[in-house]
Amino acid sequence: MVRTVYSPEYCLQYLEQYASQETFVVGLILGQTIEARESVIHLARTPEEKGTDAASESSFGSEKQESLRSLLGVSEAWVADHAKHVTRMLPGGMFVQGIFITSDEDIFEDPNLFSKVKSVLNYTHKSLGSNPYMYGNCPHMNERLVLHMSTNTKVLTCKSVEVGSSTTAIKPVDWKFMPKPQQWQRLDCYYEFDEVYPVVVKKSGISVKQQFQQILESAYKTIESSVMFVDGELKDGSEALESLNKKKKTKTNAKFVESETPKSMHVSLFVPFENSLPETVEYMECDGSIHFSGVVSSSVFMYPKATVKEAIAAVKEDIIRSLASRFTMHCDALIDDNLLPEEKICFNEPPRRVLVPVGSLYLCDYLFPGEAPAEALLSVRELLDLKITESDVICDVETPADTSEFDALDRDASSEELLATPQEASQFMYITGICFAMLVLVISIIIHYYDTIAEVIGKIFKP
Repeated sequence: MVRTVYSPEYCLQYLEQYASQETFVVGLILGQTIEARESVIHLARTPEEKGTDAASESSFGSEKQESLRSLLGVSEAWVADHAKHVTRMLPGGMFVQGIFITSDEDIFEDPNLFSKVKSVLNYTHKSLGSNPYMYGNCPHMNERLVLHMSTNTKVLTCKSVEVGSSTTAIKPVDWKFMPKPQQWQRLDCYYEFDEVYPVVVKKSGISVKQQFQQILESAYKTIESSVMFVDGELKDGSEALESLNKKKKTKTNAKFVESETPKSMHVSLFVPFENSLPETVEYMECDGSIHFSGVVSSSVFMYPKATVKEAIAAVKEDIIRSLASRFTMHCDALIDDNLLPEEKICFNEPPRRVLVPVGSLYLCDYLFPGEAPAEALLSVRELLDLKITESDVICDVETPADTSEFDALDRDASSEELLATPQEASQFMYITGICFAMLVLVISIIIHYYDTIAEVIGKIFKP
């Protein structure tokens, strides 16, 4: 059976735009693959590779321009790096499905060109798989799409190529353009983190990146074990999302009619109590602690015929991918990778998520504290080859961190005395929690046994 891929019509116009200029272009194919359908959402041109310094550009400028006119001059590492940055912007359930090329050469007939295609695909596949928490590679697909448009004949050819194995299977693909925008089912989730992680510095030391990796592993186990509720109900995993919408009917003139536009579904993740407990209890002496707190906003877009099981996997992928993306960006922006700074308390705020429109759905970008929405325009232009306005960026899905409590604690001299060492800081946080819990427990007992206590007090003080 021939593999069929559905794509919006503006992708054809995008290809024809570059083919009409008779220029060589290589880029990424972005989309979603589920059991019911394989959909392409966008084509993103890979930006031209920049030289390492001005001297190299001036010395090899002419040769570099000549090489970029052909596929043989493309750097595998550059395309893979583009795929890694774009993957951060994709919601869960979306992946880099392959590459597209516009050229005057037949990349499928020329052995040297096709060997280069396989090299680019395999290098990108290996690079995206280096960080499993980024979900760079589609877990159930070992084939990548290769879409080619000839700048001479404007003929479009698509094939799938197997990656990650010694054998190379090439299969034809039926690529269909849809005149109407595809409808997507949106699922929104807000997942809250409020955990304290110990910091243990060994002889070899530990960096911020290593500690964040441990936090990511812990968060992955917790989220994977969680149970997902859709609109407050536990759904059958084999049920299609569109069938859930059909069950929601509005009552008009004493008759039930289906809603024309599917509304966003609210998703809640609950961790079973037995899964929230550690397998073993260990006592260790810590050098400090990290209080990891905040809310991750997740917006996933699924084809309406997708099953609840596929939607669950996409939401979980989205949360983990978002955390992995922020941790990577935050660590790359750090000047000092020392986990225990000289300050007694150190506040770090990773970038927050914003949404950017792509067709009839949204991808995302991340803004560091103090950055304006205009910063997202640069990323979208360079990585997605899209032109949007500042008003198109949705910035209120996540609010900036509230640092007032931290600032007050940092200015309080008495608090600094209590937090003289990292170990004492950890104890202070735990003690505060225990005292608050005891207070709640006492109040609960008084309320529960109020009548009995009142009767006893009445007998004692009875005249």
